[in-house]
Amino acid sequence: MKKDPPIDEIRKIRHEISEKYGHDTKALLDHYKKLESNYSSRLLRESRTEYASK
Repeated sequence: MKKDPPIDEIRKIRHEISEKYGHDTKALLDHYKKLESNYSSRLLRESRTEYASK
């Protein structure tokens, strides 16, 4: 497999985050849901992406 440093870095960080939560899927999802609610103002709403489906 060809080396891809940016992807390797992303995988490393994701593994570290998972490790922090004991590789517990529920705990990890709770972590991401909390992040999502903390940064909800930065997320695109469906109505703002309507142009993409045309």
